[in-house]
Amino acid sequence: MANEKSSRLGSVCAVLLGASYSIVGLSYLLLPEEQQGGTLLHDPEKFLISMSQSAALITVHHLAFGLGALVGLALVFAVYDMARRFNEAWVRWLSGLGVFGFAVTAIDNFKIVAAEPIRAVRYMAGEATVKAIMKETDYLVSIDPHMWLGYGLVGLWVLGASWILLRNRAVPRLFGLLGIAIGFIYFFVEAGTVLRSEAWLTAAAALGAVLAGPVWYIWLALILKQSGARQPIY
Repeated sequence: MANEKSSRLGSVCAVLLGASYSIVGLSYLLLPEEQQGGTLLHDPEKFLISMSQSAALITVHHLAFGLGALVGLALVFAVYDMARRFNEAWVRWLSGLGVFGFAVTAIDNFKIVAAEPIRAVRYMAGEATVKAIMKETDYLVSIDPHMWLGYGLVGLWVLGASWILLRNRAVPRLFGLLGIAIGFIYFFVEAGTVLRSEAWLTAAAALGAVLAGPVWYIWLALILKQSGARQPIY
């Protein structure tokens, strides 16, 4: 009964997470150029000026990210309950990475939502000295500026869980292969931030957040629902 309830909750959360990724990806692609990638890719001054002029879409972007990460926490536990019989030690470790990654993502994005609009207003109203200090300390806004934790750990969780489930024939082959591919797509963000490449970040938003990610998570919702009902999953 406990696993059935976990699967049902996980199924709902998987759908919500897939929907949140769609919003995250679409909103990123529609952001003004100066806001895409934040100050990792652009001069802080250009970013803050753009934020002061229009902060609504980037706020939606980060809120969707943060809220999606919160439901992602419940999803990790549901996948753990489904997969632990195959290799409990590895699944437990991967689940820990997933929980940590989603938790960092939630905290980081809610922090950005609260801080960035205020910084933009203060930057526009500040004197030259204030502006110089704010430009030099922009990295303090995020607790995970290169997103090694938020994207990297969640990517490892998706990659590892997909491999374990696929290897034990617990999921359809296409689903497992898609999950492995998505695990690697998460690292597109790491490549984009380290290399300061808009192309890599745009590819991650289009391929992972808008297309493959929602498909995989909604498919996972169906698998969890059927698994909880003790029915064949394919």
